[in-house]
Amino acid sequence: MRTLLFLLVILCIFSLVTQGVVITGACEMDDQCGTRTCCAASLWLPGLRMCTPLGLHGDECHPYSHKAPFMGKRKHHTCPCAPTLMCARLANRKYQCTSNFKNLAGFYAA
Repeated sequence: MRTLLFLLVILCIFSLVTQGVVITGACEMDDQCGTRTCCAASLWLPGLRMCTPLGLHGDECHPYSHKAPFMGKRKHHTCPCAPTLMCARLANRKYQCTSNFKNLAGFYAA
């Protein structure tokens, strides 16, 4: 019981001292992000978009993600694959960034 009370007091003090949370990397459009990044939707906070790196080899991707830079607002939490890669569906039905199509077992074009 004392531990719970102690944590509650600490939380109250912390909330009085802080003014809010600063989120670095927040954006609205791709042109607000640096090179090799895009402005992707957050998985955790609805309405928040954050500068996210382009997909590298083996990263999850979305087959209909627009190339970067994109002039609209992105709907997905992932960025498109880096320029030398392509988003492809593998035999396990997951989409990943890849450049080596010949060695993919059961490759299906997106």
